[in-house]
Amino acid sequence: MITHDTGFVYVMRNPAMPGMVKIGLTTLLPEERASKISGHEGVPLPFEVVFRALTMRWPEVEKLVHQRLAGQRVNPRREYFSVSVDTAVETVRECVLEINGNDAWEIGKIHPIGGEDRVVLSLEADEVFLLLRQPSLFGGGWEPLDFWQAHADGDQLEIYAADGPDEVAGFSDGDAGGEDDPVPYLDAAGNAANGVLIGRERLTPGDRLLWMRDGEQSGVCRGVLFEAREYCQVVCRSWNPQVTPEGFPLILNALVRKPSPAMIAAGRVAVRLPGPRCWAPRPDTHEEPALPLPGPERWLPQLRPKEDRPPRRGKRSA
Repeated sequence: MITHDTGFVYVMRNPAMPGMVKIGLTTLLPEERASKISGHEGVPLPFEVVFRALTMRWPEVEKLVHQRLAGQRVNPRREYFSVSVDTAVETVRECVLEINGNDAWEIGKIHPIGGEDRVVLSLEADEVFLLLRQPSLFGGGWEPLDFWQAHADGDQLEIYAADGPDEVAGFSDGDAGGEDDPVPYLDAAGNAANGVLIGRERLTPGDRLLWMRDGEQSGVCRGVLFEAREYCQVVCRSWNPQVTPEGFPLILNALVRKPSPAMIAAGRVAVRLPGPRCWAPRPDTHEEPALPLPGPERWLPQLRPKEDRPPRRGKRSA
């Protein structure tokens, strides 16, 4: 069962339409969508995909982009806009952050991740994640396991439910493969590079992840709580990688800010909550995995042959 899923919002251009771009959505690979519309009668030259954003709530992202660029829309019934590629890309990035940022998630409840879920969170700089775990099936209280930090606006945290511990790897756990990007490209040909990998971690059933944002109002922290119901692969990537003053890359589990009092208070609330619905022991370090780690198509189903892709949930490709 899929509760959380991902699609694409794309930007295309066509040499026969100078000064215009097409901005739409698809649950396919954007190249597949480009090929389809390029075959329409009256399209003299093929469309080129110049940008794609892998995102949750892709219909809402597309709608907001179209609203933001309504003044430059060529025809209200068509998805063509008289804007530069740079303007289109920046608008899509802004809308992804607005639709899929911390504010998009309800607080005061636990958001489970399991089944075939694919969660993509759009981050703002200085947001902090607190990873919590109970040491035993019989409780023992929540214990902080790690802190993670977003270092730039637009960083992206991806959480993919897996079938078992042999499918996931973690950098901080010292696992073999923990430094490798599980989805380095967003197209079948390997030409559309994904964001720069700045973190790869794993969750075990029962782990909780508290996503905290402060700064907008003094003394207030907004905390969104997730619970892993399955083993999960966590990936963090950036399109604007940051470095320390010494030139070292800032990665996901490099906490360089001091958590605010409001964040500390939110963490204290989280550790007082009841135990998880399910629990499994945290695996030892995978020095040599029993089986090869899954390829990109495991985490991005659009890379699979069409007959092997899971059914979508009625979202159009446009």
